[in-house]
Amino acid sequence: MDFARLIARLRAILLNPRATWPEIAAEPSSIGSLYTGWVLWLAAITPLATFLGLGVFGMSVPFIGTMRFGFGALFGQMLSSYLLTLLLVFVMALIVAALAPSFGARNDRVQALKAIAYAWTPVWIVGVLHLIPLLGALTAVLTLAALGYSVWLLWLGLQSTLDVPHERAVAYTAVIIAIAIVLGLVIGWSSMMLSGVGALPRGSKSFSFQSNGKSVDLGALAQAARQMQATGAATQGKPLGSAEAAPDVVPLKPLAPDQISTLLPASLPGLARGAVDSTRGGIGTLLISSAKADYGSGAQRIKLGITDMAANRGMLALIGMVRQDQESASGYHKVFQQDGRIVQEQWTNADRRGEYTLIVGNRFLVEATGEGPDMDALKQAVHAVDLTALDKLKNTPGK
Repeated sequence: MDFARLIARLRAILLNPRATWPEIAAEPSSIGSLYTGWVLWLAAITPLATFLGLGVFGMSVPFIGTMRFGFGALFGQMLSSYLLTLLLVFVMALIVAALAPSFGARNDRVQALKAIAYAWTPVWIVGVLHLIPLLGALTAVLTLAALGYSVWLLWLGLQSTLDVPHERAVAYTAVIIAIAIVLGLVIGWSSMMLSGVGALPRGSKSFSFQSNGKSVDLGALAQAARQMQATGAATQGKPLGSAEAAPDVVPLKPLAPDQISTLLPASLPGLARGAVDSTRGGIGTLLISSAKADYGSGAQRIKLGITDMAANRGMLALIGMVRQDQESASGYHKVFQQDGRIVQEQWTNADRRGEYTLIVGNRFLVEATGEGPDMDALKQAVHAVDLTALDKLKNTPGK
């Protein structure tokens, strides 16, 4: 490994990216050489710094003092975080390459990997601050700054590596970042596990990571990427081409608020409905509509709402990748599939506050919240909505 070359490239991409990106794009490379010459080293910074920081310096906890962690447990976390990062960089490169033609760019996995690997450099470098856990707040602020710089580097790099037209680079970057955020959550969750990672059985079409009752099905990412592709096309006001034949991914205008409000039940068992609040808004073509109403009053009150995500359905598809089952003395939080729909349940014991949400038709969020009623009452509220009728509207454009 030529570390002098690596350090020179670090300086160049951070200090003079406009001149460096064309050099990177023109270099003969392979996925293997990009990993051995760049990704393997840079991706190791954050997990290694965290391992040493928590193991040697420990974490300062108010009123308790300094807590130190066993190296055995920390090593498991470090290794799993590192391996997941390596894998997810590759997954992101595949997604970036697959989406490229929709934004006037070329489908090239090696060039896509260059864009992801080099653009993420500032975030990887700032990870060295995890060596000193006491820097907590400063590390968070500098990480956010590094993330902003990485987004700009990605926008700039996509135009050199994949020949993305300048006028489409912003939309392309936005779609990539939206997907990267969700995949970043995968790392955050999975890095907490102490042993093992999900495996990809030979011949299987999907696989998942699991950690402490949480998992993410990366096999669902292909469909999510297609829907994010539709969203990206919508931001440009351009047709999606072949995806037009797939009604589940075509960007749609959300239903009018009055169309949604009529689906809210007139009452719930023992609870009268108050005024209905409905609205439609968003940015450009990425609109949402919602209708919400309060049922009952005082300690026995449920807020029930229906939200039409329409052109934002790609985000719901990404949510559909997540599985979670977490329970403690303070309450529980679950995300799972039931009867083909994504379900979220959340309950806090202290204030008896609950939330029950269904994703219907990969488009509509039906949500009930309350601080008095139990979870069964919240479930009854959601199922008081005609979910079958709502599901039939999943491909219906709004007025």
